[in-house]
Amino acid sequence: MKITELHIYPVKSLGGISLQETRLTSKGLMYDRNWMLLDENGVFMTQRKFPKMALIQTKIKDGHLIFSHKKTGSTVSIPILKKYGVTLRSKVWSNSCEVQKVDSIGEWFSDIFGFRCTLVFFPEKNIRTKETENGIIQNLASLADKSPILITNTASLGELNDRLENKIPMNRFRSNIIYTGENAYEEDGWKGVRIGETEFSTVEICGRCKLINVDHLTGEPTGQPLEVLSKYRKMDREIKFGMRMTCEVKNEKQPIIKIGDEIIVI
Repeated sequence: MKITELHIYPVKSLGGISLQETRLTSKGLMYDRNWMLLDENGVFMTQRKFPKMALIQTKIKDGHLIFSHKKTGSTVSIPILKKYGVTLRSKVWSNSCEVQKVDSIGEWFSDIFGFRCTLVFFPEKNIRTKETENGIIQNLASLADKSPILITNTASLGELNDRLENKIPMNRFRSNIIYTGENAYEEDGWKGVRIGETEFSTVEICGRCKLINVDHLTGEPTGQPLEVLSKYRKMDREIKFGMRMTCEVKNEKQPIIKIGDEIIVI
């Protein structure tokens, strides 16, 4: 059982980058979900509400994060830094966090969406927190919804596509690590895996929403695959596909994982 694809999504809900290899940090794959867009009300943006976000592609080259629009061809870039502008208080769902405003690029996004947008950066040292009745809980992810890493299985996608009239690609699920298992959904039973010297622990089977219905080629929502998936993958009132995981990494090490690496269930 080996890694067949690796992907990062530098900006939450924008296009991803396919990699041959990548470094790991305590918050997942390097540069994954380190930035996000805020709308005019300071609320984080995703394809759930703004499906056209799928049309903005990303690329990393020469120390810059480059954005391009699939339909207009317009491009813009920012330097990849450890510190940007003024610190803002923001949220990812119920998690509170401090982010830094990325100056000079908001206008490009504002022109695309038709309202004022702000690109913000989440420094690696920052922590997301959630206040509960039992105290404050820390979330170890960067700006991903719930966990640092999402793993999916091509056998599971094949089983789903057999039920669909129009087959879909794996990028609908925006996973980081893709592997080919012997059986569909075999990852449901994992407690942890090892890739190289790094151990990954399961958090939960990933609950899915209407975001997976967005066609990344058109930026338009479609009717599938959420409806079909709901007929046989509903658990605990959620529709499940893929495994959320954490990785045990000390940031000074930043081990490398690559396509072809063996995945060992532990």
